[in-house]
Parts: sequence; C-alpha cells; structure tokens
Amino acid sequence: MKALASFIMQGGRQATIVVATMAILSLLMPPLVIISVAAVCLLTLRNGYIDGLRVLIGATVATALIGYIVLGTSVVAFTYLLMMWLPAYLVSLVLRETRQLNLALECLVVLGMVAVVGVYSAIDDPAQLWAAGIQNALAALSEQQPLPISSEELQVGVELWSHYVTGLVVAGTLLSILMSLLLARWWQGLLFNAGGFDEEFRSFRLLPRDGVLFIALMVIAVVFDGWPAELMWNLDIQLLLLFLIVGISVVHVVIKSKSSSKYLLFAFYVMVFFVPHLILPLIVIGLSDVWMNWRQRFITKT
Repeated sequence: MKALASFIMQGGRQATIVVATMAILSLLMPPLVIISVAAVCLLTLRNGYIDGLRVLIGATVATALIGYIVLGTSVVAFTYLLMMWLPAYLVSLVLRETRQLNLALECLVVLGMVAVVGVYSAIDDPAQLWAAGIQNALAALSEQQPLPISSEELQVGVELWSHYVTGLVVAGTLLSILMSLLLARWWQGLLFNAGGFDEEFRSFRLLPRDGVLFIALMVIAVVFDGWPAELMWNLDIQLLLLFLIVGISVVHVVIKSKSSSKYLLFAFYVMVFFVPHLILPLIVIGLSDVWMNWRQRFITKT
C-alpha cells in the first residue's frame, strides 16, 4: 500500500491513472472505488486544492473516455464525480485546512444531509419509488429461485424499510468516502508523518452539538407523522455514521491500552466488518462519548 501511495504522490498524471483505473475496475470489484477516491483525497490533503482539482478533471475525462469505449456511455464518469470524487475532494480540503478530523467528518455528514433533502425535494414519494424498485428486483429473483419468506412477509418488510432506503443509500456512499479519507490520511502518515494517523484517529472526538442534533432530529421524527418524520429519520441515519466511527475509535484505544497484541486489534476490525451485531453497541458508545469522554476516563483510571 505504501508503494501505491508513493506512486500516487509522484504527480498528477500518476494520481489520475490510479483514480480513473480503479474507478473503471470498481465496476467489476466495487471495493476498488475506495482506492480511487483515496487517491483524490491523498493528493488534495498533501498538495492542496489546485492539484486536487486537476486530478478531478483529468480523472473525469479519462473515465468518460474509457467508459464510452468499453460501455458505450460516459455517464459513469460523471456519476463518480458527483457522488464520490467531488465530496471527497471538498472534505479533504476541510481536513487539510483545519487539521480537525471531527470537523471534516461533520462536513461530510452535512453533504449527506443535503443529498437526502435534495431527494425529498425532487421526488414526491421516495419510499414508494424504492418499494416499487425493490419489489421488481425481488420478483425477478423469485423467478430464478424460491424466496425463504412468504409474499405477505416480504410485502410488510418492503413497505417498512422503503421509508429509510434513501438515508441508508446516502449513508452507504458516505461510508465509502469516509473509508477513503481515512485510507488517504493513513497513507499520508506512512509517507510524511509516521504515527500521525494513529494519534489523530485515537484522539478523534465529536462535540456535544452532534449529539444534541441527533436527539433533536429523533424527537422531531417521533412527534411528527408522514413525510416530515420520514425525512428526519433519514437525516438522522447520516449522523449514526459519525457515532459509529467514534465508537470504533474508543474501542481501538481501549484495546491498545489493555493489550500490546496487534492480533487482538486486527480481530476487532474483522468483527466490525463481518459481525453486524457490533454496529449498534459501537454507535451507542460513540454517542455517549460526546458527553462521557470514555477514552479520557479510561486513561485516567489506568
């Protein structure tokens, strides 16, 4: 990974090659989009907005040409630009100028909230649109193989979760950008500031305003009915991403303080990715850390 980061930092041309190539390959292997976006973040974090903007333009043109030749359309390039590269570029600029990871991630969540509001402003009933799309996909799937649940149970589930798909899709996109930003910050530490990323991630905390906003949106969602409540829940989903990352950071500190074994820390991150039951406890830890500062309490006691 360090070799790849070094190659990206050799210049805008090399970075553009990585961004565009990984974007096209991600159509076959989706996780590669994280490397594509991380390359944008790394160059922007290190060299500033001019070099980052050049890579954005170059990668968009290159991806559009490759997409047109291979797929017969250039839409994929502009999709990546608007949904992945441009938000990552803006958040990287915030992190570069402020050197505050919490502020950068807050800006990322704000972009996600703007996207959610945009969807609800442009579409009268997003839930109905999602429900129709999911039902069509499941109908096509059921023709190939029988589904493990009845059609009535399926209908109930689709009607319930379709109200939150907008927020989940946007949050999923934000998560990919967040992982790319953290990867780029780690690369930057490897190349220019050994140990810097670990210290920054371990000390990462949110401010009380984030917790207050989360609770306020939840209260509004409970009090109101209809689309206002649905909108509030979908906005709140974006904030859950912040608390999840803080929760991971808190557990990271606890494990490193209790044990010097790298295998235990590795096992924790494997569980984060493959054991979904950990998500809720980590979110609760992250939310409560806004007021409790668990890391400071733990360090003081130990």
